[in-house]
Amino acid sequence: MRIKSVLKDLLTARLDREYEKKLQGKKIDYDSWIRQRENENAGEREETISTASAGDSRILLILQERGELAEAAVQRIESYFRQHPECGILYGDEDVKGPDGIRRTPWYKPCWSPDLYRDCYYPGSVVAVRKAAAEGYFKTETSRDRILFREPAQIRRELDGILEGAGGFEKNCGCIQRLPEILFHVEEESVWEEYLDSPAGEKLEEKMTAMEKNADDKLLSVVIPSKDNPEVLKKCLASLKRAAEGRRMEILVVDNGSSDGNRQAVEKLTGGSGYLYRPMEFNFSAMCNLGAEHAEGELLLFLNDDVELGPDGGLDRMCARAVLPYVGAVGMKLRYPDDRKLQHDGITSLPVGPVHKLQFFEDDKSYYFGRNRFDHNCLAVTGACLMVEKRKFQEAGGLDARLKVAYNDVDLGFRLWEAGYRNVVLNHCRGLHYESLSRGSDETWEKQRRLEEERELLYSMHPAFRREDPCYPAQLNTEGLDSRILPGYITSRNTPQRPDWRTVPKRLREYRRDDCLMVRIETTGPDWIQGYSVVLGDNNACYDKYLILEALEREQAGRRRVCMKLDGQYRDDLEENLPDQKNVAMGGFRVSREGEKLEPGIYRIGVMAVHRMGGLKLFNWSGQCLRSGL
Repeated sequence: MRIKSVLKDLLTARLDREYEKKLQGKKIDYDSWIRQRENENAGEREETISTASAGDSRILLILQERGELAEAAVQRIESYFRQHPECGILYGDEDVKGPDGIRRTPWYKPCWSPDLYRDCYYPGSVVAVRKAAAEGYFKTETSRDRILFREPAQIRRELDGILEGAGGFEKNCGCIQRLPEILFHVEEESVWEEYLDSPAGEKLEEKMTAMEKNADDKLLSVVIPSKDNPEVLKKCLASLKRAAEGRRMEILVVDNGSSDGNRQAVEKLTGGSGYLYRPMEFNFSAMCNLGAEHAEGELLLFLNDDVELGPDGGLDRMCARAVLPYVGAVGMKLRYPDDRKLQHDGITSLPVGPVHKLQFFEDDKSYYFGRNRFDHNCLAVTGACLMVEKRKFQEAGGLDARLKVAYNDVDLGFRLWEAGYRNVVLNHCRGLHYESLSRGSDETWEKQRRLEEERELLYSMHPAFRREDPCYPAQLNTEGLDSRILPGYITSRNTPQRPDWRTVPKRLREYRRDDCLMVRIETTGPDWIQGYSVVLGDNNACYDKYLILEALEREQAGRRRVCMKLDGQYRDDLEENLPDQKNVAMGGFRVSREGEKLEPGIYRIGVMAVHRMGGLKLFNWSGQCLRSGL
């Protein structure tokens, strides 16, 4: 026994070393990554420099004096202006470069976001302006090519005016753009802290506030889809009345078929007024459209019956923002009932589909340059609490009734964006959303199929947003359903695994199905299967893992059960979220679907895990399915 124990320890130590070597091969620091990337693009950069002018006197650079321009930044800016004649104002990304020359902490920025700009000076350390647009703001200084500033207050007044004059707070603004490259190196992060503490200047804020007063006398129509939920609806209505104190408001409850008892309870709650009882199949879009048709107000608020609004003036802020000419849909920060964890802070479109970034995160600190602190523009906001001017809602065509359950709010946001509006989340006000914290854990295949079909319909209508979100820089993490916001270089060494499906050599009865083998599938989209798997309570370095597919239809021709060995992909979020588990960081997988050579059918997805020394064989299903060839 002693010999076996020693051998086991030696083999475990060897597997730990192999795991650590593999893990280190996947990790990379920002300085190494960005320098390697810039070296790879050196030829392109030299071409840019060779075709650039010796210095374009028609461009004014507004620069932070505490730092330096990145190599060839001026030439890249000039080249961009030449290639984009519609662009009048340009800003870019930046990072920190310490005295030792080591670079760190990249700040990747969204496209022009007027609401974020009101809250903080996010354009940052280098802003390039065509001098024609700057005339009258910097007076005689526009004869110079550069203006240096130290504190944002020094430059805010003039830049506020330039951005306003360029149509930055109007519909269809296209002349303010972001160059998605590192253009500047600041000396230290404290420079950015000053930017984040610098809201719009007094003059601009006065103008915007004056425009927002147009909402004061507008009637607000609140549309609440609800069925067989009178007790929850009662809390929602009570919070709504507190939040709307002093405001003209009508409430329209759209009921698609409550029981007689619940119907009577809702009639009592509403006094019969504004109660639209229409028995029909659940269709969130159709219910909201019905409410909007009966609404008399100039402002619409679509509100889930499980949302409670806070008495913090948030409703008035939403109304005020919704009437601005450039604003489409307005949402607010929503937390879970514990009033600590974030549920909604804007919807982001990632390769796996629309997701709620920062969902489940504690709202007790600021994430990625104030994402959960400042008002910010986004492609869409949740329909659980969505305000929009009625005329804009009608211009966008209302909610698409084909999207009965999911993504109807996303589709509306996409269409408003395509029409030239900016959607916005107001982080200075919040509500509570009683959506289940474990939602999705018991999804059936039927629900998953409906979700996939609606997602595909969404992106067939808006293909430009399938893998791109102008409000969420592509240089940030976009893999899977990771709700963190981090630079994407962290997992840049991951590459999709080619499909290599083979018939399962042995029957699964030789494996033990056990929930200690955690399996999560994040996407089964047309490009890849992605997720992660962890053996809880054991050393994951000691296991070989296999992705397994099993056909749901017993009569399906061809192979019914196939598997392929997983190489493992680096997932730093597993390390972060499972600190008490051993060697889990390589638990991710991403299998390409190109050339997968599967028989047509529907397959459920699972993982097999085989202990490399003891021979323990485990398997578990994910609850997710894959469609191939259908």
